[in-house]
Amino acid sequence: VHNNCVFNSRRELIRLVMRAFVRFCSSRTNLKLNPIEENIATKEFRIKLNGDFATVEFKKINETTYDLLHTNIPKTYQGKGLGPVFAERIFDHLIQRNSKMKITCEFLQKFLNSNKEKYKDHVLNS
Repeated sequence: VHNNCVFNSRRELIRLVMRAFVRFCSSRTNLKLNPIEENIATKEFRIKLNGDFATVEFKKINETTYDLLHTNIPKTYQGKGLGPVFAERIFDHLIQRNSKMKITCEFLQKFLNSNKEKYKDHVLNS
């Protein structure tokens, strides 16, 4: 039983599971490969994710320092392990731009705590 429906066959169930798996892999690939856009008007970094966007809101402290305020993964993709992939992309993107980060977002703070050695030289008050 899935979503109050009974599957007519094992083949139907396998097809549904495979579609879900392909969507998940596609989402992960999109987060890893799609370009990071900086939207100055909305003060966010974003990556296109199957017609939607994963975003990080920021406040620019100065020309090379960003305060990362809030992370948003679309509801459809929450709880699927995409947050750490997104966090890593954002952090690496800012490092490539020789930027520093202040981490206000709780999710990003947890990610940083798990990856402190890699990012410690690029984060304020780390």
